[in-house]
Amino acid sequence: MGCLKICSILMPVLAVFGPLGLSRAFDGKYWDLFPAWDVSSMPDLSGKVAIVTGPTVGGIGYESAVEMTAKGAQVILAGRSASKGKEALEELLKRVPNAKVEFMKLDLGSMQSVKEFAAEFAAKSLPLHILMNNAGVMANPFTLTVDGLESQFGTNHIGHFLLTKLLLPHLEASAPSRVVTVSSAAAFIPEMLKMFEIGGIVDAAPAADFDKLGADYEASYSPVKAYGRSKLANVLFTRALARRLEGKSVYANVCHPGGIHTNLARHVQADADASIGEMANLLFSVLQQTVMFAAPRGAVTQLYLATSPEIESKDIRGQYYRPQALHETPPKFSTYELEEKLWSLSEKLVQEYL
Repeated sequence: MGCLKICSILMPVLAVFGPLGLSRAFDGKYWDLFPAWDVSSMPDLSGKVAIVTGPTVGGIGYESAVEMTAKGAQVILAGRSASKGKEALEELLKRVPNAKVEFMKLDLGSMQSVKEFAAEFAAKSLPLHILMNNAGVMANPFTLTVDGLESQFGTNHIGHFLLTKLLLPHLEASAPSRVVTVSSAAAFIPEMLKMFEIGGIVDAAPAADFDKLGADYEASYSPVKAYGRSKLANVLFTRALARRLEGKSVYANVCHPGGIHTNLARHVQADADASIGEMANLLFSVLQQTVMFAAPRGAVTQLYLATSPEIESKDIRGQYYRPQALHETPPKFSTYELEEKLWSLSEKLVQEYL
């Protein structure tokens, strides 16, 4: 009877605080309780032109495009897959029938593709007010890009680094303008691993290794560590970029959008199916859906950085934000020395495409 009585008390408590705790761990719906900004506060964007990378239906890039076109912006959906691009166009036009929107092919895993995209955009003679570096891959098995770079680093960082460099003249000519790069809480993985690097149990080095960038990285490859490295690179890049834009009306910032239930984590899902069993993982996925943001809510923080007048009025530059549009201290690994090291080696990698 004692056990039954205790269970009768604990179950309601766990039912309420269990999901709340899990939501906090995932940076998910919990953060909707503490919003600093909402899309309802978005200003009119008529006359503005935006590029959004990674606009797959169901993702936060797509939802960002929906919200910006609804406010009058002209949006270019930049993605690798023509079929997914067509789907995104069709679905967006159903939600915003009068949207000014088009799809342009962009493969961030190919420097040549990035260069061709930038040239095609330049030929349109359009201004550019918002560049949303949203696309990404997550925790996939070890592969190399066509340029010989580890794929998460090559796609999540180098592709966006080159794209931003090539489009900067348009952003500067259209100022005031914004560069918003979507990182992740995974940017904190290197420092988290460093805390547990005890007696050789955990090797934190690969999560912040910017010396081995291609096939030489395979021996120490971990999908999660490599993802953390690429997301840390997003933060390092943004802060170094902001320094180079000092005195100009181009505002570069970076964000963690929160725990979002999208297809991005498909490789993690597959690994979980194999390790804990498909049924157990299915139950865990159902629980995730109850505590993680749906894509429209996951887009809030990057939309704040892309559109809020506060960015200009408060001169917000090189800052890291988390849900929902709340300022956060960047990872400890985001030091001036590492930011400049990454910038220098990134410039060398993309030099022939500039």
